[in-house]
Amino acid sequence: MSTPNDHDVATELRAIPGLAELPDEALNELVPLVGQRRVSAQESLFEQGAVSGSWIALVRGAAKAVRTSETTTGVSTVVLDVMRAPCIVSDPSVYDGSPATASVVALRASLVFTVERRAFTRMLLAHPALSRALLTRLAEDVRAHVRRIDEVASGPVDERVKHLLESLAEQHGTQLGQGRFIAIPLRRKDIACMVNATTETVSRLLAKLERDGLTRSTRDGIWWRSAARPTPVPKPMTGEEPPSRHVAKK
Repeated sequence: MSTPNDHDVATELRAIPGLAELPDEALNELVPLVGQRRVSAQESLFEQGAVSGSWIALVRGAAKAVRTSETTTGVSTVVLDVMRAPCIVSDPSVYDGSPATASVVALRASLVFTVERRAFTRMLLAHPALSRALLTRLAEDVRAHVRRIDEVASGPVDERVKHLLESLAEQHGTQLGQGRFIAIPLRRKDIACMVNATTETVSRLLAKLERDGLTRSTRDGIWWRSAARPTPVPKPMTGEEPPSRHVAKK
């Protein structure tokens, strides 16, 4: 859905990693090209198989990149990556005009900035600093996909889940007590799709990790403590409710 331009576009762009050091000349030229769009939870920012018409930045909220494919046993779904605002949404189709290889879906109500593809291409040609920022983001995306291979294919399921949570805590976590809170509302099904396991198996593993004091889950995210740091789960402050012991179900 659309929304009026009610945010300071220049300030929001400066807060996005990769764009903070953009020269004023490039930023001033980019600002009037930006449209703002609010999306609901589970709404797609763009769809797999379609060519994106706009460059997209996630300004508020969180999202996941999801790829589906047909197999002999039915439709297979893999969550390739998750992202937390503010960030550039990596989408090769906006650069090469080929169909998107995955969909990006909002995990919670979010705000995105968009720039029409042709106008954005002109910006890239005119401002090498912007091109370098986007290349850096694409490089990060490649590295994330390599990490995902480890989380999908290496070791038993319990080790893959721990590897995933450790990686998410390092990338997106905020220090909370003796652990880090990953403010991304992942469902058990999402985690299962990220480690190539069934939802039932992941649910049992998360329950065990909670009993071991390594994690706590809420509808807003997951608190994670590395197994290498034997410290207790943080207790809530007076007047606060303790985190739920369940990841939100679909």
